[in-house]
Amino acid sequence: MRLENLYPDILDEEKKKNTPLFIPVGVIEYHSAHLPLGTDTQTPYHLLERLEAERDIIIAPPVWYGCASYAVKGPEGYSIDMDGTVLGSMMYNIYMSLLKSGFRRIITVLYHQTEDYNPTETACLDASRRVIFKYLEDNRGIGWWGDNGMHEKYEAEDNANDPWNWIRVMPLMPRDFEADHAGYQETSLLWALRPDLVRSEKIGTSDDWFAETAKDASREAGEAMARELLDYWHGILK
Repeated sequence: MRLENLYPDILDEEKKKNTPLFIPVGVIEYHSAHLPLGTDTQTPYHLLERLEAERDIIIAPPVWYGCASYAVKGPEGYSIDMDGTVLGSMMYNIYMSLLKSGFRRIITVLYHQTEDYNPTETACLDASRRVIFKYLEDNRGIGWWGDNGMHEKYEAEDNANDPWNWIRVMPLMPRDFEADHAGYQETSLLWALRPDLVRSEKIGTSDDWFAETAKDASREAGEAMARELLDYWHGILK
C-alpha cells in the first residue's frame, strides 16, 4: 500500500492492525558512469515494493535528499548534499505528523554509507528521539515518567507499545552485510530491482577505483541479495 494513494478510512483500519509504515530515505549522489544519481533511494524503495508483495506494509513517499556529502566526487558529479540539521528538521515534522495521526510503527529505511551513524542516519535518529520526547511530554504531561500514576502503565507496555519503538531508524541491510559503492554489490542489487536503470555498457568506462568490482556484477547475484534482504526484513517484522 502506498501512503499517497490511500484514504482516511483505509488508514484507520491499518492503524488498528498496527501495520508498519516505511519511509525510505536516500540521497542524490554520484554513482560512477553506470548507475543513476538516485541509486541510494531507488534501492530501498524498490526492495520495499517487493516486501509489499509478500506482506501488508505501507510505503510512504521516499525522501530523496539525505546528506550525500562530496566524499566520492566533487560538485561536478551532481551530488546534492543536504545539511543534517535541515534533513533533521524535515524528518522531525514528518515523524510528528505521523505520531499525531496515530501511527505507532514507523520504520525509516536508509541506504547510504555503511558506517555506523553516518550524517543521514544521525539526523533521522536525532529527529525521532526528539519527537518521541516532545510527544510524550505534550500528551502525558511534564514529568510523565516519574509520575506515580505511570508506574504500572509503563511496566505493562509491551514491546509493540513501548514509545521508544514507535519510530525506528534502520539501514536497509544488516551492519555486517558486505556493501560497496557502485561496485559488485550495489550494481547487482539495483540490476535486480530496476534493470532498466543499470547501464551495463558503461561498466568499467570510468576511472573510479570503487566501481572496479562492478565488472563482476550480475542480475542473478542481485536477485540472491534481494531475497536475503527480504528474509531479513520478514524476521524484523515478526
